Amino acid sequence: MKSRAESDLDVQAHCRSLALQQIGMLTRIAEIGMRLVEAEGAKAIAQAERPEADQPEAGASRADAPAAVDHGLAFARHARTVQRALALRSRTADSLCARDKADRKARRGRQRNHVTEVLFALIWGAAGAGSTRDIEEAEYRITEMRDQLDEFYGDEQDRVEDRPVGSVIAGLACGLRLSEQWHRRATDWSDQPYPPSPAASTPAAIRERRRARLRELMQHTIDGLAPDRVPVLQAGVEARLQEPDVEALIDAEPPIRAARRLCASLGIEFDDTCQEPKQPDTG
Repeated sequence: MKSRAESDLDVQAHCRSLALQQIGMLTRIAEIGMRLVEAEGAKAIAQAERPEADQPEAGASRADAPAAVDHGLAFARHARTVQRALALRSRTADSLCARDKADRKARRGRQRNHVTEVLFALIWGAAGAGSTRDIEEAEYRITEMRDQLDEFYGDEQDRVEDRPVGSVIAGLACGLRLSEQWHRRATDWSDQPYPPSPAASTPAAIRERRRARLRELMQHTIDGLAPDRVPVLQAGVEARLQEPDVEALIDAEPPIRAARRLCASLGIEFDDTCQEPKQPDTG
């Protein structure tokens, strides 16, 4: 019978920890081995250039005298140790990357299924037992939803599976005109922004300039949509800008690419007719 500690063990996390530990140990073995390789290599070169230095003097040879060390063989032995350590480390890293990729794909798939089910329920819940026109509108929204989900989850570089599923649904509900239905289910999905006051030339100031440009691009896209959708989408933008992944996105990506990803997360299509400023902010 398993103990409570064994039953509470997160096998995946434990295996990942062991793999990382193994990579660290193999790296250390390779580093020590390289120091030995370099030392024996220098001695082997010196031995090859002056072979008489390691030869015992005439008449001084004794049965118990230590044999001359072949530094070339020692060099080769240490080099093989380094090669084996590097090969094992490479295989361990490849295996870890493959497991991480499979885990990410599975989490992404589970999140997409969850988001699809919720949005599907919201759309048909809004239609209710309405008229034929309401049913046709719901079917149109279902098609629109699937297109937006394909766009949203099609960008493999965007790690959307790391975001809270509630915020993902809230963003997509903005563009799909389902915010009212979702708002009734999760009343705390949106918070008011509270950006820090930037200094003139600090990283925070650069981030705020990029954030301002991102807001401009998002507002340009929103302004091109139906007026009744603007307030909800503006609230969705403000909510997205407060999520932790947006800070990293602002630092790492150009504003237009960041705006395109944010639009996809809100269930709308980015309007790329808005041009970049003449002097782009490179940070």
